[in-house]
Amino acid sequence: MLGHSTDDLNPSQEGTYAFSSKVSFHADRATRCHRHYRDTGRDPVSRLCSGARQSPCHLVLSNVRQCGLAFAMYVQDYDETTPNMWGGDHQGDCQPDGTHCSNEWWFALSPYVKSVALFYCPDRSDGDLGSYNAHGQALGANHYAGYGYNWGPIGWRGGGLLGKQQLTTDGNNQSYILGKSLAAISEPAGTFAFGDTNDTPRMTIGIGFSLDSAGDISSNSALRHMGGMWNYAFVDGHAKAVKVRGGFMANAFNNRMLMVSDLNLGRTAYCANPDEIIPANPSEDDGTNVPADLACGAIVKWINDNYPVCTSSDGPGSNCLWGH
Repeated sequence: MLGHSTDDLNPSQEGTYAFSSKVSFHADRATRCHRHYRDTGRDPVSRLCSGARQSPCHLVLSNVRQCGLAFAMYVQDYDETTPNMWGGDHQGDCQPDGTHCSNEWWFALSPYVKSVALFYCPDRSDGDLGSYNAHGQALGANHYAGYGYNWGPIGWRGGGLLGKQQLTTDGNNQSYILGKSLAAISEPAGTFAFGDTNDTPRMTIGIGFSLDSAGDISSNSALRHMGGMWNYAFVDGHAKAVKVRGGFMANAFNNRMLMVSDLNLGRTAYCANPDEIIPANPSEDDGTNVPADLACGAIVKWINDNYPVCTSSDGPGSNCLWGH
């Protein structure tokens, strides 16, 4: 549960609870924390609620778990709908108050935390003050956040906590992506809300985005966090370290990809509805070879089954998985 060690969690048991009761539990706790903050000035995300145990886990997992609490407070305040995303409106320069600006997923969560430092991963320090727009700088960002949002498994096709990226029809061509209602998420205990990434603004955990700034990495052993134990917060509120694997994917950002190793988790991890067909986005072609007619929950397995293990002759432009 929120604020408790992941050792207390049994995902298979958690999945047996009714979704509505689970959301209500976490939303009620988030509301109590939020009220505690308003009444006492003590930050519930940094300190957690009175009586809740501090996690003994590594700081990274603790950060992700606490971000999950902020996420729960946000969706409680916004009709149980996940944060939207949008690009700049092309009507003027981005202003510190957010006017004309594109957004990051954590911009919406920033009122629920004491410091944006919570969104940093201790094992990621790339980027600088200029990596964010004027609004991000005004919120206190001075290098890349460590965590990305669940846009879905591949490119801008949607399928995660957001729909497809679209463009406004007013001639301005501003991009926007609408959040989803919690009721639309069929398996919250198995669906990521956000987690570790090497993506760059606007940050996601998408398979073809997650190694964008990872440089010339070419093996799983070179992944951060002990060679690929990445930390994720799930929609139901729990957080844990998950084994991931990388590879080369032509036309992915940095021509590299990263996804969960567990195919059972892969069915739900990136998908609000694993059975939903998520065709290629006509507004934003991702250019990968992942077929356009797959169910969201089949994409991780398709990559696993169709990408061979990389050989010494493979590199950027290939489609293969790095060996375990």
